[in-house]
Amino acid sequence: MISDKTVRNFKRLRVKIMKDPLFVELAPVMMVGKRKLSLAVSSACTDGRDEIYNPEFLFQWGDKQACYIIVHENYHKAGRHLEIYDVLHRIDAELCNAACDYWIASRIERADPRETLVAMPRDANGNRIGLYDSKYDGWTIKRIFDDLRQNPRPRRGEPDRPGQGQGQGEGQGEGGKGNGQPQQKQQGNGGFDEHDWESAKSMSDEEKKELKANIERAIREGAMAAKAIGKGGANDSLGLGELLVPKVNWREQLKEFVRSTCTKKEVSTWRKPNRRFLHQDIIMPTMIGNSIKELVCTQDVSGSMFGAQRYAKCMSEIEGIAKQLKVDKLHLIYWDGKVERHEVYTQATIALWRTHTRPTGGGGTDPRCVPEYLKKERIKPDAVIMMTDGEVSHWGTWDCPVLWAITEQGTTAPVGKTIHLED
Repeated sequence: MISDKTVRNFKRLRVKIMKDPLFVELAPVMMVGKRKLSLAVSSACTDGRDEIYNPEFLFQWGDKQACYIIVHENYHKAGRHLEIYDVLHRIDAELCNAACDYWIASRIERADPRETLVAMPRDANGNRIGLYDSKYDGWTIKRIFDDLRQNPRPRRGEPDRPGQGQGQGEGQGEGGKGNGQPQQKQQGNGGFDEHDWESAKSMSDEEKKELKANIERAIREGAMAAKAIGKGGANDSLGLGELLVPKVNWREQLKEFVRSTCTKKEVSTWRKPNRRFLHQDIIMPTMIGNSIKELVCTQDVSGSMFGAQRYAKCMSEIEGIAKQLKVDKLHLIYWDGKVERHEVYTQATIALWRTHTRPTGGGGTDPRCVPEYLKKERIKPDAVIMMTDGEVSHWGTWDCPVLWAITEQGTTAPVGKTIHLED
């Protein structure tokens, strides 16, 4: 039997969260779906729309910890985790649950680092009960999932692996108790909530469509509420705004950009008749381009892409494109405040770029040096690809197509086309 006092306390904490400036942006999401207290679950649970909390679990640590759990469940809703990541759940249910929890924990940590309103529950020894690892700050759920698969940690019911440290405490997520995890950067040893994937799957297409619309509308309303009190935008500590940004495949955008710059018409095709002869009732093939004369690819050596391996990944894609489209000459340029190094590769040598390239730099950041250098050296490329973290004040003047491959989300170049590199 759940007392009225417990119900009132639950409502009090919800209102407290929604009114606090730290989480006001999450308030509209907290109004989506239904919520109840029930002894039918062992901890806390959501199907992406509705929330269920075991009051004995929820209130056993204190108000801050209870608030943390409530915020945690609503982050699952805001991210639509149980819909979007069902494919990962089918691959490995436990790692998918963990990846979602790590993602949420990093955002709550960023929003309230001093634990003024919320605090992850801890055991008697002070160890976090739940999954948090500072390593995953800023990572996507898919990237976290892949990392957990590549670097296995003890599963529930398994002993600690040698060299992984001795974790303490007990998790209370799906499947019962969790085992110890490394007590270095990573803290916590098991998710403390339950994810109701089956209920999420059982929703009709109409229900899913309505839920998606409600969540997106709630996030927008939250953003407006946050802006009204001076939060949101660059100060969006909750990271909810990024959930509304359509996810696009930067690799496909990169390929499409390079293909669109093909200038050498060297292959004929009957799939598209030559329009110049149609008025004479003569059907002739059309010449299409399948190669590029010159392509310039540049790297901001004062940026952040080396550490995250984004540069290597992007260059690998460009290497593949260069081979496929038969790029005659590929210029690889390293720049910061000026052009530091210029390397040239041909169709025959592009595959060796990893061996021969010598990145150098470390000065300021001014992309204007690239078009100035190209003009000085009389290099007239079909297109230029500029890889940078986007922390620049001037973007330069260009007389050829330019694609900006930027690592920082939210930064868009005022000239040319912009894609954002994600893992």
